Order: sequence, then structure tokens, then C-alpha cells
Amino acid sequence: MISVINTAEGLLEKRSFIDSLFGNFGDIYLQEYRSLLADFYTKKAGDYSVFINEGNRLVSAFEKKSEKTWQCTMSAYPVLCEKEASKTTLIDFFDEIQRELGVTTLYFPLVYERCKTFETLRDISQFNFWKRLPCPVINGDFSLPIIWNRVLDRYGSRANRQKKKFESKLVVKSIDISDLDAIIEKVETNSWKKLFSQDMLSRGNQFIYYTNIIKSGLADITVAFDEEIDQAVAFRIDSMINRVLYVIKWSYDENYKQYSPGFYLLAVDLFKKYSGQDLKFIDLYGSPDMLKNQIETDRLERFDICYSSDEGEVESIKTERTAFDNKIFNNYRSKQSVKKIFNN
Repeated sequence: MISVINTAEGLLEKRSFIDSLFGNFGDIYLQEYRSLLADFYTKKAGDYSVFINEGNRLVSAFEKKSEKTWQCTMSAYPVLCEKEASKTTLIDFFDEIQRELGVTTLYFPLVYERCKTFETLRDISQFNFWKRLPCPVINGDFSLPIIWNRVLDRYGSRANRQKKKFESKLVVKSIDISDLDAIIEKVETNSWKKLFSQDMLSRGNQFIYYTNIIKSGLADITVAFDEEIDQAVAFRIDSMINRVLYVIKWSYDENYKQYSPGFYLLAVDLFKKYSGQDLKFIDLYGSPDMLKNQIETDRLERFDICYSSDEGEVESIKTERTAFDNKIFNNYRSKQSVKKIFNN
């Protein structure tokens, strides 16, 4: 029997269970209590639910995608569970969720191939898999000299010029958490993403979600300032889970693009900040792009999965997501920035 949690208050009653399960088996910040709670602050009432089976020790969360489909909000690792969860246990869990929601399709986007939960489910007819673009990661030595040599090998002397230009005008420094909302709003409002409604304030209350997980301590923010006028011009958001560093999001004020703040925060500051820590790997969290290409060492394979017998609905989702990936890949192959995807 599963519990269906539809409110933040209801989630609080399950916090000790979620915290215990995550403490032993958590893989990604999206599975953590504070992330689930932040989602309740951003989703429309009735369009988001957390599902818990305490007996079998399973947790997942879904939001409404369409009348027929609900989408899992835990991308990469869609179920928080003990590693030995059986095929039957998982299928029963998904069947109960489907019945509770009254939908034909459960959609699990961007599941990592390394996620053991789905390994045993590939031979089930209701599971429909297709490949997505891989996710760049960094393994090995995280010291800044090693990383910087990699950047120079791949990007050339421009890297030194961009680094020098950033450091002549901008500086990375700590912030007062009471300034967080204003900093993110200012940078996002002045970013290129705003022109194409891809900024946090335009996309499904992402602003509320990210400010909440930073304030709760689940994620951390690094901010670059114009030193002369003490104005925030760029930020990067990270989360460390089980010795894996997830580089979740970065953004910059378009008025400062000539100082390459995004490049600096990812290729320089990231390794100043974390190189001394005991990391398994750094997950650059998303599809390949020209900036990640300068520092990555490997890639994680990813898949979309639909649990459904509704062939038409599955094909519709697959067609739309495949077309999106093709657009990203063609842009990457042409060595264009991410901005170009939305500028065409």
C-alpha cells in the first residue's frame, strides 16, 4: 500500500522516513526531502504528488505532464530505494501510482544508465526505452593546474586571455543569504535566457525552487561581482550528494559577457572551490555543450523511459524529446553556444 502525499504538511509527516532512506541510499539532490518540499512550493495544487511505500522502502515523485501522462521529477535516479529492490516490487509500485493518478503513462526522463533500479526492468513489455544525449562528467584529478592544462589543450590561448579579463574586472566572493533572491533575480533578468523565456523566473517557478534549496543548505551558490560597483553579475549553483558534485545551473548578466563569467565560474572557480575535496566525480548535469567540452573527461549514458501500454502517447513523447535532442546535438556539432539553440 502506498501513501500519496499531496501537500507540504503531509510530506513533513514522512520526513524521518525519507531522511533515513536518503541517508543510506540517496544518489541525487532531487531525491532529498528538501528538494521534494521545494517542489510543493512551486507546483500547482493537484499537479504534483510524492508516492511512498514504507513497507518496501520506496519513494518517487511525479508532476502532471498531460491528461494521460505524469512525469517523474527525480531525473537521473527516479526512485529512492534500497539497492536490492526487486522487479516485482518496482512494478507493483508503478502500477499503484498509475491507478492513483488515473493515467496511462508514467514518464521517467533522463535516467542514467548507471541507475541500478531500472536494470532489471528492460525486458518488461510496458517499459519503453530510448536513448537521450549523454551527460558530461569529470573523473580523475580535480586540481586546478590539471584542469587548466586540459582547457588550454582544447581551447587554446583564448582561455588565458578570458581568465585574465575576468580577473581584471570581476571577483568571486561570498554573499549574505538575505541577498540571495535579489542576486538571482538581477542576474536572470539580465541574462540572454530572459529574451527567450528560459530564465528561472519564466520557467515554472524555478526561481522559488532554487532559492529554497539554497536557503535550506541542499545546494550552494557561488557569485561573481563587479568589484568596482559591488554588483552581482553571474552565479553557479552546485549540490554535493554522496561525494558526487552536481553542477546544477549557471547564469550571467549579458552586459558582462565580454568578461566570460560563465567560462570562469565553470573552468576556474569550480576547481578552486572543490579541488581539495574527496569527490567520486563531478556531474556537469545536462547535455554536451562547448563550455562543458573544455573540462569533461567522460560521459554518462542516459535514457528516457515510459511505463505504459499506450503506444500513441509513448510515441508522442519520444518524437518530441528526440527532436529536441537533435536540435541540441546539431548546435553542439556546429560548435555553437547554447544560446544559439533558442536564437534560431
